[in-house]
Amino acid sequence: MTQRIKELLDRGFSAASALGEEIQHRVSSGDFEWATLLGAELARRAAHEGEDSSEHAFLLDRLQTALATTAGQQSLRVLMCLPSSLQAGESARTRAERRLAQLVALGHRPADIVPVVYGERLGTAASDEFRACLLQELVLEGVAVPEYPLLRSFGEALVAEEHPLAPLPLHLLPTERALLRPTHAPHDWTWALPPATVARHSDRPELRVSPEMRRRTVAADPADTTVPEVAEAMSAAVRHWLEESNGMAAAQEFWSASPVSPDDFAAVFERLPLTAWPTGETRPRLHPATSDRVLQVLLTTAVRSPAYGNGMFGAYGRLAAWRSLGGLVGAAPDAPISHTAMLVEQAHWFIADPSSDWFYQVAWDLAVAALRPGGQEIAVLTATDTD
Repeated sequence: MTQRIKELLDRGFSAASALGEEIQHRVSSGDFEWATLLGAELARRAAHEGEDSSEHAFLLDRLQTALATTAGQQSLRVLMCLPSSLQAGESARTRAERRLAQLVALGHRPADIVPVVYGERLGTAASDEFRACLLQELVLEGVAVPEYPLLRSFGEALVAEEHPLAPLPLHLLPTERALLRPTHAPHDWTWALPPATVARHSDRPELRVSPEMRRRTVAADPADTTVPEVAEAMSAAVRHWLEESNGMAAAQEFWSASPVSPDDFAAVFERLPLTAWPTGETRPRLHPATSDRVLQVLLTTAVRSPAYGNGMFGAYGRLAAWRSLGGLVGAAPDAPISHTAMLVEQAHWFIADPSSDWFYQVAWDLAVAALRPGGQEIAVLTATDTD
């Protein structure tokens, strides 16, 4: 069997497609011995021959995906003994671990994941970073972490180590209620929104500006008070648009001496000196939004890939979404997420249509605004990307 696998791999890309189909068939039929041998040969070639060619990376990806989506402890054990990536470099390994964590959380039951991934010390794929990502992916799937002592203790260890993901709660917060799977949801249900919905989501009626609203807000003259550090935090959910693709972002803060009522916000919004809507340009349709819908939009944005490059996947996507929310509500950089969540619930939220020429209007657009508690501070995040 090993010789046959070597012969197929020696044929290179011409055999990669057929072998990819055989991987799916073998794994789905429970032939984990064959999958183990293939994984070992791929790892051997990568370690001893330095092979990281596209066909071998393709085959490892197919093998990982097949094992990650085939439920059961046997498939998980084989998966954990595979290399996370055949490509050299920390960035490739990081992306592979985050992707794998998401696949495992979607494809396996917690009852199988916990004893294998957190209770057994297996191979190269089961790194602590992979486990940290998987823990948060399970939280996003609504898994009750306190019911699993191994998960709970691992989460506590992350806090002690000050791991980047440690600030994230091990349960979904009230603001994350849109992520909960409905009782009768179909098998392929996901909390992620389609790209077009992120760009132009309007589940509430458009806010119309009346002459009375303008008169009531005549004393409101918001000044731009943007601080670079806060703008960076606000843009966390779209960072990959900027770093890996052709994206642009404008994160702005404003302060008004006269408090603004949520009912009159649209009249003030149309006067803000916004980068995405230059002076004199027609202002967009504005819609009120719930805090959980804004989080869902930001999380979807962070998790999904931009026009070029990769998404952040669930664990770090959740972290980025909360960092953006913290910036939007003016939370201190080191504030606990529970405190940020309280400010998020107290703020008033709005989503604007990306209607100006500043937006590329392809599939990656974002425009959200927050009226912070007290009514004197406003934050607006706009972003766009193109291929």
